[in-house]
Parts: sequence; C-alpha cells; structure tokens
Amino acid sequence: MSRKRRRPEFTDPNKQPWRTMPPSWVPLQMLEELDRYGRADADTALAAVEALDKVISYTQAMQMRFMDRFTNARPAVGAPFSKYAAGEIAASLTWSLSAAQKRLNLAYQLVHELPGTMAGMSHGHLDLRKAFTFADQVGHLSPEIAQKVEEKVLPGADSKTPRSIRDRARREVIKIDPAAAEARRKKLVSERRVEKQPCEGGMALLGAFLPAESAEAIYRIIDTIARSLKTKDETRTMDALRADALTDLCLGVPSNVRTKIELRVDATTLMGLDDNPAILSGYGPMTAQRAHELAGDENSEWYRILTDSVSGVVIDHGRTRYRPTQALRDLVNARDQRCCGPACNRPAATCEFDHTTPFRDPEGKTAYDSTGPACKFHNDIKEHGWTVTQPTPGRFLWTSPTGRTYDVTPNDENPPPPF
Repeated sequence: MSRKRRRPEFTDPNKQPWRTMPPSWVPLQMLEELDRYGRADADTALAAVEALDKVISYTQAMQMRFMDRFTNARPAVGAPFSKYAAGEIAASLTWSLSAAQKRLNLAYQLVHELPGTMAGMSHGHLDLRKAFTFADQVGHLSPEIAQKVEEKVLPGADSKTPRSIRDRARREVIKIDPAAAEARRKKLVSERRVEKQPCEGGMALLGAFLPAESAEAIYRIIDTIARSLKTKDETRTMDALRADALTDLCLGVPSNVRTKIELRVDATTLMGLDDNPAILSGYGPMTAQRAHELAGDENSEWYRILTDSVSGVVIDHGRTRYRPTQALRDLVNARDQRCCGPACNRPAATCEFDHTTPFRDPEGKTAYDSTGPACKFHNDIKEHGWTVTQPTPGRFLWTSPTGRTYDVTPNDENPPPPF
C-alpha cells in the first residue's frame, strides 16, 4: 500500500530553507512543488522569485565560464578568440550573430578581467543585466584599473538598479583617471549621429547619439511642450505628445518654451581645486572639464547647483500651503535627482512633487524634510498598501504590502547633509 505523500509547508519561513541557501544549493524540486500546489502566500511567492533570480544569475555565470572555455578552442592571432566563434554560438542557440558576439565578449571580459563581477554573479548578487551594464562602463580600461572600479562599485550592488550601478561606475572611472575620461568623451562626441530604423505598421524609430547635455536639453523642451498640452480633454498619451512635439519642432512649428537644466557640481571643482565628477540631472556623472565649460558658458541656460556646504540656503517653505514654491521644488529636485520610489530612475524634474506624509494628515506639511519627487506610479502606489516615511531629508523608507522595507536614497552618490 502506497503511503500518501505529505504536502510541504507553505507559510512558515523556518521550514523553507531555500530562502537563505546559496544559489547553487537551492532545491528546485521543492520550489516546483510549491508552484504545483499553488498555495504560497504573497511573501513566500516573492521569496521564491528572489531565490530563483539568484539561481538564474548563478547559472548565467556558469554559462559565461563555459562560453570562455569554448572560445579557448577557437584561438586567433591578435584577438582573444576567433570572430567566427560567434557563428557557432548563434547557430546553436538560435541567437543573432551580434547577440552571440556580445555575449562571448562579455564572457571573456568577466572571466579574464572582472573577477569581482563574475563572483557577484556566481553568488547571485548580480544578474546578467547588471554585469553587462558594469562591464560596458569599464571595457575601455586596463584590467588593473577596471578591478579598482569593481572594488568601489560592486559592494552593495545587489540592492542597486542597473542605472545606479552605471552611474556609480561612471563616476569612479572619471575619478580614477579624469584625463582619460575626458579624452574618451571627446572621442565619442566626434561619433555623434542620427539613426533611423524601420518598424512595423508604417512606423520608424528615429534616434540621435548626442552629447548628454544636448540630449537632456532637447528632451526637457519636448517634455515641457507635451505637459503644457496635456489638458483634461486631451486623449493623447504623454509619449504621443512628446513625439508630436518633436515632430512639430523639427518640421518648423515655432515654440518659445524655455526649460531649465540642472548641473550639480562641487564648488571646489569650479574653483579648479579638484576634478570631482559633476552630475547632469537626468543623465548622471560627467567630467569636471565639461562641467567647467558648461558652467562658464554665458549663453547657456544651466541651473548650477553647488554641492559644497553652502550657507544661507532656504530649506523650508510653505508649511501651511499645499503647493510648493518653485524654489522648494527646485531644491528638493536638486537634492534627490530621481524618483524617491524603490528601484526607479525617473529624473526628478519629470516627477510629481509628492508629500511623504499626506498633506491632509495633522503632521502633513509642504517642507524640505517631508516632500520628494515621485513618478506617477510611486505616487499612486501609496493608495494600494504601500507606506513611506522620510526619516531624514532625501532618505525614504518604503514598506510593501508584504511587510518588507526598502531603504531608498535616490541620490546615493551625493546624499544630502542632515540639516
């Protein structure tokens, strides 16, 4: 007589060892049973998603190592491996040739030049996208310099978004060798271009590879025009309005819309005492030399933010009014740079001005220490079981419906002083 199989426990975290196991140990059969019975609560399901993400990173790291072993059997003169090796990978996995080449290049870079990144993937702390993002920022450096950047950027990377890792890496690259970073920027400027790609249904994709400050200024103008057109009777989406605004501007419809671009730079850098990277709002770190050029341009429309300790800054406005003054909005946006929500990289200038504590509450106020930029999604999410507090200006603690807490400092590269 067969013994009835006992169903596994679903809700007790203490009986779910896979929550804390290294990714190579996670028993997939246990998770498969959890999925088959379909009785996992929200917290258990989320824990399973996290565990499987680590397993995926682990297996992708293993795949990288085997790809490198494969290329060892395809040597070439003057190159790490034969360019035709990608053809075999593409055929075997039904990838495009370019995708196969990129993956083989990454595998070589991770195995031979970025041991810290490879270790992060193997331990489930870095997924493939984050590894790609980091490797792309240091690919032009020597292995020795790239590993120094690893030491600065990768600790804590498992809690950072790919965008944050990219910006942190870019900042460290600039700090380690400002002259080389500026030379690379100038080289890339010479490669600026406009590209067109046919799409389905009579559409096409138009893009431009531009200096960051130019791209940011153009986008801000387009976004400002689009927002001015978004009335209650307007049926077009914001994306469609931006596309129409770009079309109108390029085809000759005049506009007198003005926009403001923020350049965050240390006072000591502007004085020529150091080469600390500047921060272009909506883009990220840029070289000190370019910051000097932009800050000194009499014809520019830049709004320069000194990140040195500046005395006399007004940090609290309008405690008895709901709508913030423009000065307060500018100050909070300059402080946070991005949406205050977890894992969100939307630039602060395109976000809504959010009250951390609802204004209607007795403790609600419109002040420096109780507001922050939030995209519409993270503004609305508070009506669906999420809560948020701001223990210090520019630091946000979010609690999800499952009870998990996410500590978010949007501008983690330049956290605000504890006024």
